Amino acid sequence: MAENSKEKKKNKIMLEVVTPYRHFYEGQVSGVVMPSLDGDLGVLPGHAPLVVALTPGHLEITIDEDKRYAVLTEGFAEIGQHLVLVVCNAAEWPEDINIKRAFDAYHRAYARYHSIKLSSEESLYARHSMKRARERMNLIFHHGTDSQKEQLNALTGGMLPQSFDVPADNRV
Repeated sequence: MAENSKEKKKNKIMLEVVTPYRHFYEGQVSGVVMPSLDGDLGVLPGHAPLVVALTPGHLEITIDEDKRYAVLTEGFAEIGQHLVLVVCNAAEWPEDINIKRAFDAYHRAYARYHSIKLSSEESLYARHSMKRARERMNLIFHHGTDSQKEQLNALTGGMLPQSFDVPADNRV
């Protein structure tokens, strides 16, 4: 029995997700997929050391055979063989997302982005705001409860969150 327990622990990696406001998650996981600037990055136990910049998107946590999803905003991850440390501005489970707030935040940022008197810094901030809001709505669309999905559908008029426009980064 102890041998089986050792084997299970050997196939795990410690995941810690922290934000400036709280310790979001800490525990042994079988794997994690996170949204990096270069695309989704999967990490399993024994991964080579790496530091990666994160972009708003979905965090997929695998615990044994179960999957749990959250949305992350900008940050970074330090990855080692036995520990993944994610430091980000915000992290939320689907049940913690205020759908109306995310929907309204997207539209405020969209209007701000399309303002004529916007500096390049303000434009970048508006783009990031749109992406964060869209990713929150996407998380609900894919992993929310039925009632959350109904609320999202009523707000968007049936429009899929992934079709909400976020302008491309114009930086060279």
